[in-house]
Amino acid sequence: MIDVNQIMFDMIRKSNTVQTSNVMEIEEIVDTGLEKNEDNIQKIAIEYLQEKGYSQSVQNMDMAKQSIMESSECSDTVRVRRRREMVEDLLQEAEPEELEKLMDVCLLDNLMKVSEKLDGLSTSRVEYAVEIVDEILLDKEKGGNSLVEFVSLQTLLNRYAAQGFHVKSFLTRETGNSGKLMMAGFASTKKQTVIVFERALPA
Repeated sequence: MIDVNQIMFDMIRKSNTVQTSNVMEIEEIVDTGLEKNEDNIQKIAIEYLQEKGYSQSVQNMDMAKQSIMESSECSDTVRVRRRREMVEDLLQEAEPEELEKLMDVCLLDNLMKVSEKLDGLSTSRVEYAVEIVDEILLDKEKGGNSLVEFVSLQTLLNRYAAQGFHVKSFLTRETGNSGKLMMAGFASTKKQTVIVFERALPA
């Protein structure tokens, strides 16, 4: 038979709309089962400091031993205080009527989130800009006293980024040089870089 309550438990947890668990930190005394003597107290103190990530300085060792001695005061074995997390499931004691109300809350919350996203999509507008550059080099590649028109890729991107644009697409193409023939009899070509930028416009 289908456990409807369990299905509702799972759906409410997945929605992340309401808090379904409560984490508490509790302290408990753990009996190690070791005889209470100096060697075992020293051993447990070292393990405790390592577990906590504390240095094994003389002061830390003395404090750890003191805590262990206090915890083991009424015992013949070594005991140590430890903290652990306990997770309380807040849904386990919920009545079916309460689960149904929580489901309604989760459904309403999800509908509001979907509505907000749709509103954002319907009102969003974008603007494009296109740069066609004959030669893009890195700053370190720029030759001294070069007569070639030089465009630094970093400079170009930063200029558009300052205006709120980001790169939408980036491609290279080869174009002919106005049909002119070179000495070898072939038309010359040059490489161009086409960069498309995009930015969102205010609603």
